Amino acid sequence: MSLKPRYRRRIFWTALTVVGLAVMAIVLIPPMITLNNLKPKIEQTIAEQTGVTAKINGDIHFSLLGRTTIVAHDVDVSHGTIGAIMFSVPLTDIFDLENATLTGDVVIYNANVAITNLIPQNFNTPIEIHNSRVDFRNRDFEIIDATLNNGHLAGVVRTAKHKYDIDFAGDEFFIHNQNDKLEISGNLFANGSVRGRISMETDNINGWFGFSEPRIDKTISLTMLFDWDGGRGWSFRDIDMGNITGNITIMPDGEKIVELRGHDFTYDLSFLMQPSRIFYQTTFDLDFTGALQFGDHVFNHLKIDAVGTRDTLRINNIVADDIAITGGEIDANGAHDVMITMPYDGVPATCLFYGTPSNWRCLRFSYGDYVGSVSVSPEKFDVMVYSEQTMPARRDILHGLLKLAPRGQLDFEFADIAGVYNIDGDQVAPTYRFARGKTLYWLDPSIKQVPQFMRNAVGNFTWDDDMMHFVPDSGRWELYLTDKYFYISGKNAKDWFPGIDLQAFNNLEYSVSGNYNGDTVSNLEITIAGHEFTGRVSGNNITLHTDVLNVDSFVSQSYLDNYEEISFLSTAPITIPFALPVNVSLSADTMVYNGNAFKNFVYSLKPDAQTFSITDSDRGNLLATLTRRGNKYDIFAQLNRFMLNGNLLGRQMPLNVRDAMVTAEIELSTYGNIAHDLEYNLSGDLDLTFEGGYLVGIGVDEFFASANQINTFNAEYALSYALEDGESQIKTMRVIGRYNNGDFKTTAPIELRLRHTDATGELEISNGAMTASFNLTLRGTSPVPQPIDLQINPDGTRKYSLSEIMMNFDATFMRDFVRTHNKF
Repeated sequence: MSLKPRYRRRIFWTALTVVGLAVMAIVLIPPMITLNNLKPKIEQTIAEQTGVTAKINGDIHFSLLGRTTIVAHDVDVSHGTIGAIMFSVPLTDIFDLENATLTGDVVIYNANVAITNLIPQNFNTPIEIHNSRVDFRNRDFEIIDATLNNGHLAGVVRTAKHKYDIDFAGDEFFIHNQNDKLEISGNLFANGSVRGRISMETDNINGWFGFSEPRIDKTISLTMLFDWDGGRGWSFRDIDMGNITGNITIMPDGEKIVELRGHDFTYDLSFLMQPSRIFYQTTFDLDFTGALQFGDHVFNHLKIDAVGTRDTLRINNIVADDIAITGGEIDANGAHDVMITMPYDGVPATCLFYGTPSNWRCLRFSYGDYVGSVSVSPEKFDVMVYSEQTMPARRDILHGLLKLAPRGQLDFEFADIAGVYNIDGDQVAPTYRFARGKTLYWLDPSIKQVPQFMRNAVGNFTWDDDMMHFVPDSGRWELYLTDKYFYISGKNAKDWFPGIDLQAFNNLEYSVSGNYNGDTVSNLEITIAGHEFTGRVSGNNITLHTDVLNVDSFVSQSYLDNYEEISFLSTAPITIPFALPVNVSLSADTMVYNGNAFKNFVYSLKPDAQTFSITDSDRGNLLATLTRRGNKYDIFAQLNRFMLNGNLLGRQMPLNVRDAMVTAEIELSTYGNIAHDLEYNLSGDLDLTFEGGYLVGIGVDEFFASANQINTFNAEYALSYALEDGESQIKTMRVIGRYNNGDFKTTAPIELRLRHTDATGELEISNGAMTASFNLTLRGTSPVPQPIDLQINPDGTRKYSLSEIMMNFDATFMRDFVRTHNKF
């Protein structure tokens, strides 16, 4: 029966589907169906058609769509591997692969091969390369897409950082990178060498050429010619980077020669001070001008001739402005044996340098006339210096040293001084070995008790450990000093008081020592004129004590002998202490003056007052003050039973007092500037009471002692003798009067008591001449004795009348009186 049309259509399409499926089964081969059993034939075909020996390790798939397309996986070639290689043969040659002809291009995917030169291979068949890697001279290149046909290679290649358009045709090549305006062109030679030209503009020159030092962070326009030997040798010629030109050569053995010149160049070349392996076998010949930083310094001109070794830079010569550096080397730890020659503050200087800019030393240095060594760290310096010149000012030394570090030590020896400064900022702790031609002002010791003239004196210092010894050029004194103790000895104590008239005193050797601390001195010892004083100093106050003070040993006999003349030329010795800028308290167990010894002497000096006191149980007491008001002086003295030795007045006086005790109150004043004026203007009141001793000039003692031999016939003669001369022991004698310029006149009657005698009288001394008058009552001459009026003249002559006394003189009564009144 006949089928309906719709059934016929259904049957047609079903048959067509079956036929299509059969065709698809033939054209699209399932993956599990391979040509692995044909690997030897396919490898042979690849070798014959491309000239490449290949070893297929993976599966071989194929497709029959239009022609036979074969894909071989995991293919080994002589210099690497290929992930997949695809080629086509006519469908009719599928079963005759030995004689099959490749049709179309050979396509390579995911290859990883190494090549030794850049000349494109002239394969028999065009080759496409995709997503493959090429190792050339230990550098990886990624071929994104490329075609190779008849010796012409064109494509896109990427490195780790850059992408290039490449075009190799025969022995010519061209490489381009649009982003960095890179153009490399040149020629390839059969021996593998290359010659060409590079032009580029980039802000990553470090990345392009694969170096990290020096770091260049600016856009560089570069052109240069280059030669490559196909191995490890490179020559970059006619390098032009605008203000930098030069040549760089890399030898096959790795040795490098860098020759660069630059002008108006600004750059930090400090990296040369920290060599790394990039310097290995590198010879630097650099000559730059501009603003060139090298360490902490910026130079206008820098020229470097140096060779890099393993991790070091060996210096032949470096010129940095007016600095010349020769010899030595620099490594990661700094410089070694580098000789630096340069002017420093206008003075020629050299340094055998070790270290880094922040931590360095000059094993040997010279600076003008100075030589030594220097060691500097960020926090400290250590300097040794020697010179035959004198030492510069301390402030200049500190100014230079504190540029190096904030603190440190200077060990120095100059012609005039040697020692050590320990420096911390502006604080200096000096120690010295010697110093010549210096003053104590230069040393500036902390001791305040050294007088001005010593500080001004020029002389020489030496040190023994912490003991300083100073001797001035005059040789008149010397000083020993530690930080707590001083000892001064000299030939003349007058040297301590320049400007003060001391001719009244002897020239005396002396020594002064003690322990000082600021304004105080303890354990003070002074030896002078055979005396030893002990005491202390506190500020301007001096306390001294001695066993025996012999004033006579201090006073110049020549001064005393010539006093009349000298008194017109000098000040009075008693006023000299007022010129001293100190307060003094002096005590002595015994004081000797004019050959007489007194116990318990105390002296006090204040700015306008001197006080003297003697407290002697044997010789009496004395208290005297001398006060000053400008050139006016007041003297007040009190004496209590004070023993006077010898005559009170000059021997030429007709009356005198000898070896008596005096109780007195004395008030005097004077004025003037020289000794003569002070003596001439001296005036005041005296109230003197004498006890014991003798009145010289009247001899009543001998008169009464001869009572048994005196009678009416010789009594007048005996009385005359007693009134003309002799001595009489004093019971008491009170004299009140006024003194004026060597003259004296009683202002009240003299009260005199002698042995068996009472008297009143008056006395006057004028121009060195004495006149006196007494009314004498010799109580033992009569029950009712008559007084005698005695006049004494300056020439010693006496005037008196004995008529009244002789009228009732009773010799018998006198003998009985003397016998019954035997007590004094």
